[in-house]
Amino acid sequence: MSAGKRITSMHFTVKAILAKFFLEQDKFNRIKKFIVILGFLSVVCIGCFICCLKYRKINEASSEKLTEACIACNKGNWQKGITILDETIIKFRKTPAAYQARLIKADIFTELRAYNDALQILSEIISNGKPDVIKPLASARIIYIYDLKKDYFNAILASKEFIDKYSDHFLVKDIYFNLAEYYLLSGSKDQAMKIFNEVLLNFPATEEAEKAKDRLNSIKQRG
Repeated sequence: MSAGKRITSMHFTVKAILAKFFLEQDKFNRIKKFIVILGFLSVVCIGCFICCLKYRKINEASSEKLTEACIACNKGNWQKGITILDETIIKFRKTPAAYQARLIKADIFTELRAYNDALQILSEIISNGKPDVIKPLASARIIYIYDLKKDYFNAILASKEFIDKYSDHFLVKDIYFNLAEYYLLSGSKDQAMKIFNEVLLNFPATEEAEKAKDRLNSIKQRG
């Protein structure tokens, strides 16, 4: 074999070896990349699983605490109930359970006629409560407290704020109807009639509409 042919043959051999090397290297890189991706996904899955377990444990533990507090309050041991709720708020800080504990604590203060303490807690829930579904429940309780205090001016303001913020909430029909009653109690008959008519318009074929109709007839009969 001539020198030229040997060089050409060696050239093709080297090219073949290099091609095989790069093919194997590319295959290795693909496998390496796949392993890295698989490892990353495994870490994410394990992390999610651990978070779910942790979240479940937190929910179970906080539910037990809330139940324990309610049992204590039902037995008339208000102080024990409040203490357990405070423990729940501290231990499960910024969780839904903590805000639910605050809501129950506000109910206890309302029952004990510690209205200012209850209002302070409820205002905090409206500002920072989680999840958002707890906020209208706090707002409705604020209206109820003003009702108990016969503070109809603030009851009207709180009711109007509720209607503006939570127009689709299941409690809005009651809030609307009671708003008209607060206007009546504060001496604003014309405004009360206007709200009763809005109840008829906005919530036809409901119990609140029937009650509003009766109230309007009663007001007209009295002149």
